[in-house]
Amino acid sequence: MLAYVFWHWPKPDVDPTGYERDQRAFHQALASAAPAGFLQSRVFRVSGEASWLGGAPAYADWYLLETSAALDPLNIAAVSGVCEEPHRALTVGMAAGAGSLLTLRTGEPALESSRAVTLLTKPRDMRYDEFDRSIAPVPDISQAAIWRRALVLGPTPEFLAVSPAELAFPSSLQPHTLALSPI
Repeated sequence: MLAYVFWHWPKPDVDPTGYERDQRAFHQALASAAPAGFLQSRVFRVSGEASWLGGAPAYADWYLLETSAALDPLNIAAVSGVCEEPHRALTVGMAAGAGSLLTLRTGEPALESSRAVTLLTKPRDMRYDEFDRSIAPVPDISQAAIWRRALVLGPTPEFLAVSPAELAFPSSLQPHTLALSPI
């Protein structure tokens, strides 16, 4: 399973209430279009600092996909048919954005109950099996979906843990948590 995450923020003069309304309309249209390989989408308001977030409020749109073969149909569906006008309305108010492509490493992607995303940086000299062992004892880790950046695409650190609440990861992984509020 893959997640395409689009991090974005509105222009400074755009009313966040209207921007969020436009986001809901776009995601509803995309769900009705249901391109091949598309599983679901969810949009969150993001609270906290991250180097790639260039404005506030900031948002993260999560698009869950079966495989990378779903990227082309998603890209086409997002800007055509029933999605064309909602997408245009949303982009008019957008200042900028950045995308991330992630692969599900462990856990279940329960976006409907997710309220935190923790950015994790694996030290370069740490092996992946050592990384796995370092997060295994984290309390409530079973409630998290661990995602790994794919092909070094996107601005995020290598790993993201998405969970219902903030988790206490080892300091060696430089954890940095952003709060997620569903839109």
